[in-house]
Amino acid sequence: MFKGILLSISASCLFGLVYYFPVLLRPLSVVEIFCWRLLMSCPAIAILITFEKRWDAVLSLLKKIKRNPLFILAILFSSSMLAIQMLIFIWAPLTGKALSTSLGYFILPLMMVISGRFVYKEKFSVYQRVAITLAVLGVIYELWTTGAFSWETVVVALGYPIYLIFRRELGLDGIEGTFSDFFCIAVACAIYLCTQYSAAEIKMQFVYHPVAIPMLGVITAIAFAAYFVAAKLLPLGLFGLLSYIEPALLAIVSIVLLHETISPDHIWTYVLVWSAVCLLMVEGLVYTIRSISRRKYIREIKDNL
Repeated sequence: MFKGILLSISASCLFGLVYYFPVLLRPLSVVEIFCWRLLMSCPAIAILITFEKRWDAVLSLLKKIKRNPLFILAILFSSSMLAIQMLIFIWAPLTGKALSTSLGYFILPLMMVISGRFVYKEKFSVYQRVAITLAVLGVIYELWTTGAFSWETVVVALGYPIYLIFRRELGLDGIEGTFSDFFCIAVACAIYLCTQYSAAEIKMQFVYHPVAIPMLGVITAIAFAAYFVAAKLLPLGLFGLLSYIEPALLAIVSIVLLHETISPDHIWTYVLVWSAVCLLMVEGLVYTIRSISRRKYIREIKDNL
C-alpha cells in the first residue's frame, strides 16, 4: 500500500509541475506547447503499454473499429474532449487564469459525485449531501457577486465528468482508450505543425527548448503511469482521497509560482467549495480507515481458524 500512496502523491506532484511548464516554454504559443506535449507524450504512453504488456487491449480496440468503422467517430469525439481539457491546462498558466482553472479541479470531484447519482443512480451519503449543498451555495454566491461563473472553471468541472462517462459507456476507460485519445490528438498536432510551419521553423522550436520539450512529454507519461499503477494498488477510497492533492498543488502553483491572487469577490466561493472538498476528504478518510479495519478483522478471523 505504501508503494501505491507514494505513486499517487508522485503523480499529483508531477501534474503540478506540468502546470508550471508552459511558463518555462515561452515564447512558444499555447497551441505549439500543446502540440509538442502530445508528440512527446504519445511515444512514452506506447512504452508504458509495452511495459504493462497491454497491447492486446489496443488490438481488441482496433478489431472493434474494423467490425464497426463508425466507432472511430466516437474515438475522435473522445479525443477532442480530452484535447480541450489539455489545452486549458496549458492556456491557464500563461494567461493569468491558473487559479480559476484550479477551482474547476476542486469542483470536479463534486461533479463526479453528482454525475454518479444522476447517470448511474448512485446514492448520496450524508457527507456528499452536505458537500454538494456547500458547493451549490458557492456557485450561487459567485453568480450573485460577479454575475457569471468563470468559463474555464465550468469547462473543467463539467467537461471531465462528461468525458469520463462517455469513455465508460463506450468501453474506452482502460489504457487502450488513453492510447487512442493520445494517438489521435498527436496525429492532429503533427498535421498542424507540418502545415503551419516549415521544417526549419519546427526545428527551431525544438532547438530553442531542447531539454524542456522532451521533459514535458516524459513527465506527462510518468505522471499517467504512476496514476494508473496507483489506481491498481490502492483501495478506491484512499485513491479518491489522494486525488485531492493535485488541485491543491495547482492552487499552490498558481499563487506561489504564478503570483495570482484571490479577488475579495471570490473568497467566499473558494471557502465554500474548499469546505465541500474537505468534507469529501473526511468521508474518504473514514471509508479508508473502515476498509482497512475490516480487512484486518477478516484476516485475524482467518488466522484464528
